[in-house]
Amino acid sequence: MNCASSELLIVNISNLTTVRWKHNCKCASEVEKTLMKTLFSNYTLKVRPAVSPEQRVVVRVGMILSSFVGLNMKNEEMSTIVVMNLEWTDYRLSWSPKQYGGIEVLRIPSGKVWLPDIVLINNNDGVFHVALHVHVQVYSNGRVTWTPPALYCSSCGVKVEYFPFDWQNCSMQFRSYTYDSTEIDVQYALNLRGQEIREIQLDEAFTEGGEWYIKHRPSRKVMLDDEYEGMVFYLIIERKPLYYVLNIILPCILITIIAIFNFYLPPDAGEKMGLSINVLLTLTVFLLLLADKIPETSLGVPIIVNYIMLTMILVTFSVILSVVVLNLHHRSPNTHQMPMWVRKIFIHLLPPYLCMMRPKVEAPLYLEALPRREKKVTTVSKVADEYFIRKPDMSVLFPKPNRFHSEGLCTDLRKFIDGPSSYLSLPEELKSAIEAITYIAEALQAEKDYEALKKDWQYVAMVVDRMFLWIFVIFTTVGTLAIFAEASFNRAPANPFPTTAKDVWFS
Repeated sequence: MNCASSELLIVNISNLTTVRWKHNCKCASEVEKTLMKTLFSNYTLKVRPAVSPEQRVVVRVGMILSSFVGLNMKNEEMSTIVVMNLEWTDYRLSWSPKQYGGIEVLRIPSGKVWLPDIVLINNNDGVFHVALHVHVQVYSNGRVTWTPPALYCSSCGVKVEYFPFDWQNCSMQFRSYTYDSTEIDVQYALNLRGQEIREIQLDEAFTEGGEWYIKHRPSRKVMLDDEYEGMVFYLIIERKPLYYVLNIILPCILITIIAIFNFYLPPDAGEKMGLSINVLLTLTVFLLLLADKIPETSLGVPIIVNYIMLTMILVTFSVILSVVVLNLHHRSPNTHQMPMWVRKIFIHLLPPYLCMMRPKVEAPLYLEALPRREKKVTTVSKVADEYFIRKPDMSVLFPKPNRFHSEGLCTDLRKFIDGPSSYLSLPEELKSAIEAITYIAEALQAEKDYEALKKDWQYVAMVVDRMFLWIFVIFTTVGTLAIFAEASFNRAPANPFPTTAKDVWFS
């Protein structure tokens, strides 16, 4: 056989194969077309596929979660992208595969077959149905499966008491919008082994978000409105609080520490009031930032708001107490007289317990103020003897100054000068010199007493400031631990369906 004959044979075989392939394709399409025409010749999509009026159509409902978009705390709305898994049996759409070229499954537009009308009841945007009406798959035994994708915005009542250490239980309630429990029977979807799927399935491409962690995703068959059977899908989610800890709680703690150290700032610094007011304004700004993220509800107050309010109260008191400290610091003997109980408590009693030590220790003081001019006056004759006959005792003529007996020396000298003497009378020049010395001594002693009493008031202000410092440290530490320790026990339940009657989440 030559080359020309071989080429002719190959061309004939190729043409024959092409004709047979086209014939087979034509036959397959014709068979499917005939099958479709046969199935829908007397088919009415508005009629429920039940053999008898008493028969309930079993509709199996499942859900595949593709993406958890998020939970809007402000609007109390959960957004999810899901794929619904619906399955039922329509006896009118069954055939024998042997009679129709071995065709076992048909893909038919969903608008041509009966649908159970399963919709999301607790939607938050008015959209009840799925986003895309994809084709249904009809099998030869009459089984119909429909897996339409949907973007659902469902309402979710949130609990804000433990924000941002909270967990939420959001549900999606599905039921037939048209048929009640006497017409359809809602059941769980089945897996490949024929077992019921009692939870939300996760898509293979599902990725978890950065704010929420899905703890449980169960489903439950329920009766809705006492006449409709439905399926409720739950998403029990826990918040990841790292963002709020770093951006809100940690700055608040640092601001609180600054407010505490405001009491360590000396009153003479001049910025004591300014620092307290700036801290108060900063906390107000933080509270305004939180207002946009928390739902407007009066059912509960988040713990983070409680903490900020506690801090604001403490800072407000720090402003008030700073005024008290500054008032004490600037007191003087000309305006205020220090009570003895103030001196005893804030100068002698409290400082050791507050880790304070005054550089110059005061001499022990009497519990009651000694009256001036109480010192016994030395007689003129004794003073004269001490002054003229024996060597003068300077402690007698000029006693040791004391700011609580500031007028004793002056009184003795005046009595010595003006009073009668049994031995002599002083010259006028000596009297003038003694009067000048007495005046200078009075002035120096008065100035010294003034400065000493003024420093006493300043020391009292320092003691009060240090006392408030320790009080604020204790209150801030205890308050912070009490608030956040309670949140540490707020965890999602290990069992999504508690058997106790106290749980109202899954009612």
